[in-house]
Amino acid sequence: MHVIAEQPLRQAARRHLSATGDITAWRAVARDARWKSFDDVKQVFGDAEQVGDYVIFRIHRKRYRLVTVIHYPGQSKGKTREGHIWIRSFLNNEQFGDPANWEKGAL
Repeated sequence: MHVIAEQPLRQAARRHLSATGDITAWRAVARDARWKSFDDVKQVFGDAEQVGDYVIFRIHRKRYRLVTVIHYPGQSKGKTREGHIWIRSFLNNEQFGDPANWEKGAL
């Protein structure tokens, strides 16, 4: 999968040093993934959840939430389309409770 808009991940790694390893590990798994549906995501990240168009990942012993939008690979106009993961925000659990924060990046 192609991970797009990684700035929130970089900011989160700088702000939350204890979570840096988990952020790096998530990024590595996501880049190598060949997910075709949310069911594929759940096989790798069992605690991931889908909320509307968002796919939410729990990071660093569930202290943080990574809010993403995933466009799965498919066919478009006869061409194979690569899958994309759009990073929307990296939030602590309190910030995550307000959906208005989901599009704000790293808080």
